[in-house]
Amino acid sequence: MATGKTTIGAAVARAAGRPFIDLDQLVEAEAGVGVEALFAARGEAAFRGIERTCLTRVLDEAEGSTEAPVIAVGGGALLARELRLRAIDECVVVTLEASPAELVRRAQKQGPRPLLAGADPDTRVRELLSQRARAYAEAHARISCEAPLEQVAERVREVWLRDELAVAAGEASYAVQIGRGIVGERAAAHLGRSAVCVLVSDRNVAALHGRALERALSATNTRIIRIDFAPGEAHKNIASVESVWRAALEGSADRQATFVGFGGGVVTDMTGFAAATYMRGVRWICIPTTLLAMVDASVGGKTGVDLAEAKNAVGAFWQPSSVICDIDLLASEPQRGFVSGLAEVVKTALIGDPELFELLEENAERVKSRDSDLCAELVRRSVRVKARIVSFDERESGLRAVLNLGHTVGHA
Repeated sequence: MATGKTTIGAAVARAAGRPFIDLDQLVEAEAGVGVEALFAARGEAAFRGIERTCLTRVLDEAEGSTEAPVIAVGGGALLARELRLRAIDECVVVTLEASPAELVRRAQKQGPRPLLAGADPDTRVRELLSQRARAYAEAHARISCEAPLEQVAERVREVWLRDELAVAAGEASYAVQIGRGIVGERAAAHLGRSAVCVLVSDRNVAALHGRALERALSATNTRIIRIDFAPGEAHKNIASVESVWRAALEGSADRQATFVGFGGGVVTDMTGFAAATYMRGVRWICIPTTLLAMVDASVGGKTGVDLAEAKNAVGAFWQPSSVICDIDLLASEPQRGFVSGLAEVVKTALIGDPELFELLEENAERVKSRDSDLCAELVRRSVRVKARIVSFDERESGLRAVLNLGHTVGHA
């Protein structure tokens, strides 16, 4: 509450030339009374029920529309996780944030708030933020609303235009960016305030693309610690991860360091595991360079290494802070690897996107020739399916097991 969602949402809609919907107004129209009166007469549960009905109707009407609206929802509208995951899948969700003190100041200035009635406002706001922390973290972006309104609206609009895919994983939620020629700019932007970057790659990828990425990262005044492995699954082991730990330690990387995995699934799996275990866990950025890594390994936070003959026998669930899929990098992948990666795209189509299956069958030659626009569509649709499944089942306790179909057949 009191983050200015209605004002900022209206400003974004005006700038984009799109309709604007204030969900509270729909709730009031549905109930026939104002929000405060509805709370007083029927309680919060009744309000939330009407709110869910109205939001579901808005999402149903917006589905597939080329003129989809900007929607300002109440602070509790996405607390029901099933509805929240639908919104994350179908929309771009932005959480506006402010300090508890600022929220109290604004709320008191704006007038009565049902959820603050009869309570110490500061304590109540902190309680609500704590209770809702997971819900508010599951979004495409979290933006402070304490900057000038125009700046906040522009930042929201920038997030919307990037049209990223979100993986909902509580406080570890993150966005997957898909585009062309974006790797250096986006990776540098996601380093944040890290003074040290541990850049992990293999020698093939490093020879082709490493210098350009290192230059982009160095431009942020971040010190780079670089480790390049010999390529191949044979090097996906504890010894390789230990060399990452040692390089990071010798380079004085602390808990504020950021690891960057730049390569295929072997590199990104090892980098994620090294990040999960170094200093008991540091943030990492995943930059996949192969089709297989983009559509499968990069998303979901499964990290690890092989142990003797047992594939991925040692590892951890450790979500990246960002995934950057630059379609231009696929041009340098050997043909055999690219075609092998298509097995995971077919798997994705079978388990979650029938239209993707038709797209593959009808455009086989364009797919094999690596048409950039079509490759971007394949990656996007595959990531969307996997993000949806991972968001429901982060640690493979049920539904996520369907993702193993590609591995079961593909590795054999």
